[in-house]
Amino acid sequence: MPVMKADVLILGSSFSGSLLAWLLAQRGLRVVLIDRDRQPRFAIGESSTPVADLLLAQLASGWGLPELAPLARFGSWQDAYPQLICGKKRGFSYFRHHPGQRYVDSADHDSSLLVAASSSDADSDTHWLRADVDHFLLTRAMAAGVQAFEAVDLTRLDRTRSGWAASWQPAGSPGSTETSVRADWLIDASGGGGLLGRFLGLSRRDDQLSTQTEAVYGHFRGVASWDALQLAAGNRSTLWPFASDDAAQHHLLDEGWLWMLRFVDGRCSAGLVQPLKPAGRADGAERVWANTLTRYPSLAACFADSQICQPLVASGRLNRLWSAAAGPRWAMLPTTAGFVDPLHSTGIAHAIHGVARLATVLSAGGDPTEPLARYGETVIKEICWVDSLVSAAYAVWDDFELFVEACRLFFIATINFEQRLHDGTFPEAAGFLSADRLPLRTAVLKARPHLLAAAPATADARRCHRQQFRELLEPWDTAGLFTAATPHRLPHTAASKSGVTV
Repeated sequence: MPVMKADVLILGSSFSGSLLAWLLAQRGLRVVLIDRDRQPRFAIGESSTPVADLLLAQLASGWGLPELAPLARFGSWQDAYPQLICGKKRGFSYFRHHPGQRYVDSADHDSSLLVAASSSDADSDTHWLRADVDHFLLTRAMAAGVQAFEAVDLTRLDRTRSGWAASWQPAGSPGSTETSVRADWLIDASGGGGLLGRFLGLSRRDDQLSTQTEAVYGHFRGVASWDALQLAAGNRSTLWPFASDDAAQHHLLDEGWLWMLRFVDGRCSAGLVQPLKPAGRADGAERVWANTLTRYPSLAACFADSQICQPLVASGRLNRLWSAAAGPRWAMLPTTAGFVDPLHSTGIAHAIHGVARLATVLSAGGDPTEPLARYGETVIKEICWVDSLVSAAYAVWDDFELFVEACRLFFIATINFEQRLHDGTFPEAAGFLSADRLPLRTAVLKARPHLLAAAPATADARRCHRQQFRELLEPWDTAGLFTAATPHRLPHTAASKSGVTV
């Protein structure tokens, strides 16, 4: 059979692999994309952020892709693609529950935190129904000239003098006619599949990450409105500065936390994240889910009349980290190289940031070996940086006041990164969440021990540690996270071209 020639072979047709393929094809590169499954298909990693939206908008403008631009905002998405299901995400909301008790909050919001990322519904972020978004991006890539092969089994993957040789056949059909390609560059966008890492014999460094969690998750219909249930109970604190149903909801529990992301068609993505259990101590997904809801009456009320759309999925270990993210004529997208945890919704944004950098490097002409090597080193550092931000929140999980402080570490890093992009820094020149900004990293690393020391301290020592924590970070707090007029309520935190609006 004839052997195809390609500039780039991409493994994986999820949104990041398809988006990269689309960008490269738009610049005239020959791209082949293969996947062991078919789109559309169920996937999580659904919560977008201002960083992700900003990167999408910049890609649409800089790469001449007007069809991509509407996905950067809820309002434009609804106008342009109402058939692609998404959800409105005005920001982040956090609610602290206690076993056996209905959820209650105080006038000072001692059990809740709402952080707005937009000032209106039209400008809000989105939750992505990944089956729709991934399929949309794949079809656009194919329309741009990408040769895509779905539902195939990879039968051969070899290095050659000038790149890579690969062959595949229809999935589940051994002995079928194979299709083959020779490509100059190989990109792994397979996520947790880790195909290229295993082929190259790379080591896994999962245990180097401080965050060690697992999840049980699925899509539901008939999940009651959290805001309506709280309003009926006399609690109006979930409705300002935005309705918390229009957000990424984080319900903090003793044993972990439960996310809820609502879509415009009535579906709700929900998942329970817990510390990783020792090997051999796994319970069934349905049992874990049911037992958790039984312990928290307000959450049980939310799901009392709900129906699961498909069997619950047990993730096993969520965190992963390969020893390298790029090498001679190959690279991994960030969420293939590693992943930390869904607590701060970093996955989509980090993936798009990686797409922007790889697309620039591979389409620039010349020899991309050195830029790819730098990219690989940077991605590993960025994953560890995200881990340091996320693990700080888990370290003070039982103390909601300190948990709120820990979340500020993430928001400060995020806003700083957004501002740099707004001010004209190209994605390839800025580390994800400003991981490359040494003074910021130093401030965070110096502040974090004060946060951890405050948890077991006496009242006076606790105040002292919190004050030192804030003093170290206040020079970076351009959004007024420490000076909000209302406790635990931030009306607007996203960066803008003219600065940061609070």
